[in-house]
Amino acid sequence: MSAQVSRTVIDSLEFARTGQTLRGRLPVSGLSRLRDSLYDAFGAVDFVVQGGQDTRRRPTLSLEVSGVLHLKCQRCLGHFDFSLRLGGSLLLASAAEAAASRLDDEEVEWIEAGPELDVGSLVEDEIILCLPYSPRHAEKECPAGRPDPGEDASRSAFAKLAALKRNLN
Repeated sequence: MSAQVSRTVIDSLEFARTGQTLRGRLPVSGLSRLRDSLYDAFGAVDFVVQGGQDTRRRPTLSLEVSGVLHLKCQRCLGHFDFSLRLGGSLLLASAAEAAASRLDDEEVEWIEAGPELDVGSLVEDEIILCLPYSPRHAEKECPAGRPDPGEDASRSAFAKLAALKRNLN
């Protein structure tokens, strides 16, 4: 099954029980909860959701998401390409099952199972969870960290301070 719309709803337990697979593409412009982190809303992310079971025969969804997001560098406030590659497995459980089996104590990620799981929202949730807290260019790649080409390095305040320090020693 393939989807290109941002509003695809599945019955998560039936999807897992029958081992279905859903592939799709979401336009970044449709990921509204990400807008504050984005530099622009160009591009798309690809996803694959596959139903199955874990080793204890509990229903699961495997999720893979890939793409490139244009984030806002927190150093220079400019464009920053963030390569998105995430994957993992989510256990499906009811709230009562989760409380009774103490899923929060386990090393497993889980979501509440339901007959109307919005796949676009699930993908967006997982993207939000993987974003860096303070995205920024690498130290030497950020325009804010580069010296101005017209500036004479020997005349900068730090260069003068270094020269003064050398003369004192």
